[in-house]
Amino acid sequence: MINQIEDAIVTRIKAKLGATAGKVDVQKGVEGIPQPAVYVSTEAGRFEKITQVTFKQHLTLFVDIVFSYRGAKDSERRKGMYLILEGILQALLLQDLELKIKPLEPQSWRNTTVEELRSQGLLSFSLELTTSYTISKIDDEALTDLLVIGLNYYLAPGDDTVDASDTVTLQETL
Repeated sequence: MINQIEDAIVTRIKAKLGATAGKVDVQKGVEGIPQPAVYVSTEAGRFEKITQVTFKQHLTLFVDIVFSYRGAKDSERRKGMYLILEGILQALLLQDLELKIKPLEPQSWRNTTVEELRSQGLLSFSLELTTSYTISKIDDEALTDLLVIGLNYYLAPGDDTVDASDTVTLQETL
C-alpha cells in the first residue's frame, strides 16, 4: 500500500500541475540532487491497535521540492517557490487518491535548503503530509504471495516494450 500511495501522489501532482512541477518522482530527500524536481517519500509509520487482528497504520510522507532561481532576486525566487508549494498542497489536500486511505492531511512545511544546493542556485522546501489505513492479519499463504515480485526488463533506453520478464520469490529470513 505504501508504494501505491507514493505512486498515486506522483501521478496526481503530474496530472494537476503538469510541466509546472517539472520532474516528479519517488525518492528520499534532496541531498546531492543538482536539478529542479519534486520528490515524494514515506519516511515514518506508526501503528494503532483497533481490534485483536486489525491495526491502523499512520504514515508520514514528504514532498520535497527543488526550485531553481538563478539570476532571480531573493523575493522573486520565494514567490516562485511558494506558488509551487501552494499548488502541490492544493493538489493533495484531503485527497484519498482513489485508495482506501484517510485523506491526506498537511502537517507542516519548511525550508530545507542546504549550502550545497544554495551554491548551485537551488532552493529546497519540504511539505509534510499524513494519512492512515487499516491493515489486518493475513494467513500464511497470502503472506507468501506478498513475497513474489514481477520484474520487467527494457533493453532500449526510454523503450516501453518489455523485452523480458521474471517472477522472483523473496526468501524468508529470520
